Amino acid sequence: MENSETTCWEPAFVTSKLLKGEKAPPNLPFGSSGQYAAIVVNQPIEDQQKLLDILAGATLIVFADGAANYVRDLELTESEEQNLIPDFICGDLDSIRPEVRAHYEKKGTKVIQDTDQYSSDLTKSLKCIKNYTKPPIHAVIIGGIGGRFDQGFSQLHHLYTASKESWLPNGQIFLANSQSICFLLGKGMNKITTPVGPGLFAENVGIIPIARPSVITTKGLEWDVSDWYTEFGGQMSTSNHIRSNTIEIETSERVLFTIELDRSQEQ
Repeated sequence: MENSETTCWEPAFVTSKLLKGEKAPPNLPFGSSGQYAAIVVNQPIEDQQKLLDILAGATLIVFADGAANYVRDLELTESEEQNLIPDFICGDLDSIRPEVRAHYEKKGTKVIQDTDQYSSDLTKSLKCIKNYTKPPIHAVIIGGIGGRFDQGFSQLHHLYTASKESWLPNGQIFLANSQSICFLLGKGMNKITTPVGPGLFAENVGIIPIARPSVITTKGLEWDVSDWYTEFGGQMSTSNHIRSNTIEIETSERVLFTIELDRSQEQ
């Protein structure tokens, strides 16, 4: 493959073990991914504890328009609510309820209205992160996959646009829900730190050629492949299994990588 650039990924900072401040497994290079902003999208909250954990560790919190309604409607203790006060609410503001907006503004949240109808509330929230943080900073999108299918595909679309637009964050972007994390691997070599264990990752991963066919070579999976052509309607590497603390994936095109979160310790 022509592109020899290597991109390193350390997604374990979004796992419950590290979010709770527990010590990382030895000999794994955590730390460089520790600074991140969090975006809550306008979808029902499926895992309240996951939301609390991710937002507690974020350096910046953004609610995408109507996401503020869902968070406000949660049954929270006073201390939990304090940890869920966003720095910004961004979007065209056609979804947020007036009383919810007033509540967060009273708490010090800055509300930014962007009426551009050619961009989504998620894109507007990513733009907000770019404008109010020092790069590079990673972004974790909570509720990134789930709910309405069209919104889910829209969020995958914005993973692609974020890698090309200079006005979007130049850190890495992760979509997270209660069961998985996914992110877009760039062309060339990708090295992904993948610790499997309680509170970290389960073994299941997928490599999905969403935009166009790709040729991939992998190392560290149960079913590794070499110069393997993958496309929708053809062969794809889904439900593969981690067999190393670091996975290597070389790809001729950008592909979506998904990894399952371990939930064995959850009640």
